[in-house]
Amino acid sequence: MERIQTDILILGSGGAGLFAALHAKDARPDLSVTIATKGLLGKCGCTRMVQGGYNVALNPADSIERHFMDTIVGGKWLPHQGMAWTLCETAVERIHELENEVGCFFDRNPDGSMHGKAFAGQTFDRTVHKGDLTGIEIIGRLMEQVWARDVAKLEEHRAIGLIPAEDGSGISGVLFIDIRTGAFR
Repeated sequence: MERIQTDILILGSGGAGLFAALHAKDARPDLSVTIATKGLLGKCGCTRMVQGGYNVALNPADSIERHFMDTIVGGKWLPHQGMAWTLCETAVERIHELENEVGCFFDRNPDGSMHGKAFAGQTFDRTVHKGDLTGIEIIGRLMEQVWARDVAKLEEHRAIGLIPAEDGSGISGVLFIDIRTGAFR
């Protein structure tokens, strides 16, 4: 069985996976980073399919607390509240990072501010978007940044098992099946 060595392995190539790779390379450029994905990098994952947009409380009349409650109520109180709070609390930082560092373009109001539309049970028009192609815009720009860095790609590989460290301290590897050949890695 072929073994692949990497310092940081990221499973999944959606928005979170691509962001993780970029942040890992920015924090430690000396480490090797590999993104493993079951499909083609930039062509699969949920983020690419987003049409609506990205919810963020940008308007001074809106608030993180209101955004949080809309998220919890809209999720029928099922979302993990700590994670939902983090999502809402960091949304402004993320949207500015997407625009200013990653290079995403979002629709604008006549005054130049980001356009927020009503969407998905929100009590405030906070869904920032790029027409109805928001996911393609985000993934496309994140992919440009990943290609510009030394990030290895392992495409069409499905993770089928986590390999625990011998000392029990965590995970030391992942067992993959190459979807194209059926080989294990």
